[in-house]
Amino acid sequence: METLVEGKNLKAYYVLEFWGKKRTIRAVDNVSLKIFSGEIYGIAGESGCGKSTLLKTLLANLEPPLRLFGGELNYWLDSKPVNVVSLKEEERRRLKWRFISYIPQGSMHVLNPVKRIRDTFMEILKSHVRRQKETFLEMAIEHLKALGLPSRVLDMFPHQLSGGMRQRVTIALATLLKPRIILADEPTTALDVVAQRAVIQLIKKIQKELKNTIVLVTHDMGIHAQVTTRMAIMYAGKIVEEGPTLEIFKEPLHPYTRYLIQSLPRVGDKQLREGIPGSPPSLVSPPSGCRFHPRCPHATQRCEEEEPVFLEVNPGHRAACFLLGG
Repeated sequence: METLVEGKNLKAYYVLEFWGKKRTIRAVDNVSLKIFSGEIYGIAGESGCGKSTLLKTLLANLEPPLRLFGGELNYWLDSKPVNVVSLKEEERRRLKWRFISYIPQGSMHVLNPVKRIRDTFMEILKSHVRRQKETFLEMAIEHLKALGLPSRVLDMFPHQLSGGMRQRVTIALATLLKPRIILADEPTTALDVVAQRAVIQLIKKIQKELKNTIVLVTHDMGIHAQVTTRMAIMYAGKIVEEGPTLEIFKEPLHPYTRYLIQSLPRVGDKQLREGIPGSPPSLVSPPSGCRFHPRCPHATQRCEEEEPVFLEVNPGHRAACFLLGG
């Protein structure tokens, strides 16, 4: 499989100052992963575990208070790794929208409320496409039609669209220049089930037709089961399990993953769902050893003192847990 993005030991922390004292939030703490061509890679976990920060890091969007304290981020361009962080701002800007694009959490973060949708499309095309401006509107209309969206939305303001339609327009913007990788941060948040279904269908349609790669962040394990081909489970700034989605749902290796899957409702099952005991830890001062040990029913003294390493149990399926024998 062709590698498109590779993160090695990424450490992306927020540095905040309160009343003269600095606090460091270890949102992404020593994370390594590879994203391959043609896959839908999911990132799951509770709110505050670092999922969205990991997406920003993969996008190389490291603006204060977010800083990269360590690690390496490579984009594979023409089959060669390029350290994106070392590139100049103008070089990174040229990669965005063409090689990699981003769908942020909440469509209103992308769409300017005082501009018509067509103006947002025109801005992207003018800054990245070397063609006659007269053809830009035609390009936008053709792209919307290809995604099954009405061209009349170009004449509307964001507030005139429903939440589901705004999100689909945002996805259309992110795919306008046919990037090889799309980073989608909670694309179905705050949508009703009908709108969620439409958004998920659109994402699957885009991936199938463009044959690109999608990195999908959502806390909804049901969406991961429907859409993703491979996924990672994040907890307290770290990836604790990674593998093929079907295999993770069939045989979860990490106790935290089991809790997430057990929380899903099942048709005909009237038993009470079991929640995860305790609360997520502070990323300012995370627990020593395995970060899940204060909430884990299987925790031992070793879990409190040592940090488990990833063990590959099955090809491509690995987890960091002492229960696996490491």
